[in-house]
Amino acid sequence: MSVTLTLTDVDPGTTQLYAFGTVTLSGTYPTGGDTLDWTQLAKQIAGRGQTVDSSMTDPAYGPIQASFTVQGGTPNQYQMQQGTAASNWKMRGYSTGSAGAEFTGGSAYPSSATTDVITFSAQFRRLT
Repeated sequence: MSVTLTLTDVDPGTTQLYAFGTVTLSGTYPTGGDTLDWTQLAKQIAGRGQTVDSSMTDPAYGPIQASFTVQGGTPNQYQMQQGTAASNWKMRGYSTGSAGAEFTGGSAYPSSATTDVITFSAQFRRLT
């Protein structure tokens, strides 16, 4: 897997759960985007000892909404494409320096992407 999610904080809201963290890219960028597996978060513990206990335990669910943000660095952009399960979403990367062209499929991630500081925020249904 070339997309690794690391949980840094959890806000256990009343009906929704909010997860925050970082994204690390490595390896080869597949044509059409890299697989993004939200279930990685269910096994992690945030800095304050919190976990993601959400509807992800049902494989049909992923986040209700989520976003990537690049903290400084390059003007690369990252978009998510919903999958059929929490484990098979896609992350697509674009280099704005070359008119918004998608990263080259079958090639290593560009060095600008592997050094980007990428963060995510995601909102999940809480288990009841």
